[in-house]
Amino acid sequence: MINSLTRSSVSAAILSIAILVGYVFVLQVSDVQELILMGLLFVQGVFLNALCTRYSILGIKSQLPLILFIVISVIILPNIALRHLVLGFVWLVAFFLAFESREDDKKSMNYILFFGVVLGIAQAIENTSILLFLPVVLLFVQTGKRSTKSFLLSFMYFLMVILSYAGILFVMEIPDKIMGLIPSLLFDYTVFDTIVIRLFFPLVIVNLIMHFLKIGNYPFRYPNRTKILNYTLALQLAIAVFLVLSTAQIEFLIYFVHPAAVLLSFAYAYNAKNTFVNSAILALMFTAGASLVAYRALFL
Repeated sequence: MINSLTRSSVSAAILSIAILVGYVFVLQVSDVQELILMGLLFVQGVFLNALCTRYSILGIKSQLPLILFIVISVIILPNIALRHLVLGFVWLVAFFLAFESREDDKKSMNYILFFGVVLGIAQAIENTSILLFLPVVLLFVQTGKRSTKSFLLSFMYFLMVILSYAGILFVMEIPDKIMGLIPSLLFDYTVFDTIVIRLFFPLVIVNLIMHFLKIGNYPFRYPNRTKILNYTLALQLAIAVFLVLSTAQIEFLIYFVHPAAVLLSFAYAYNAKNTFVNSAILALMFTAGASLVAYRALFL
């Protein structure tokens, strides 16, 4: 089943769109803003899939990152707004820049500086974006040796963008917008008391744990390099979980979805002929749908 789903980018895109259409049907979505949000999530999934192909992340031909990204991300749709998607785009840009810098070491500093600019723009849209600076620094460090000077300059570029934007807001006499650049954390832990969190994410975590328990048995072409890549993504995922749990900002789950989708792609792609693994991906899809049905019955 997994091979048939991931045979081509077209079949993966069709299945992903079908999942999003199913979400619209289950929750009876009619708001234009929510439809735009789903469209942008699909774009993120396509971008993630393209990056995995460009840098041969999986080591085999597979479109699973797109499908799994959509399956996991539909669960958080009821809890995020359009501006929260910037956190996902920050991860994708950081992922691209980190791996691109590894391909071209001479331009690595430029890529790190460019990230500072991107994060500054993101902060103007979503004021919790600054919390992603540390995980991105770690991502750059994990993909290659980087200098402290580069990261300090990147943060300076971030501040320059923010100060420039604040200056424009000051001239336009919009003080509320200036204050909005400061991260606002409510620490409202009741956000975790939802049926989708309780039903779905434990299953994702169990699948990820099983993946790392079996990682030594995968027929990787370059075992050491691929395992290091897996641990790199695992650290990014752990940081995302830490951010969610420590700040009670459920929108940080979008930062969780990207590395989780790639790691699960390893787990499923390298065991595509295993009946248990095929059942696992079906269970993931079924639980996602059941969680949304339960959410609609209880809260809508």
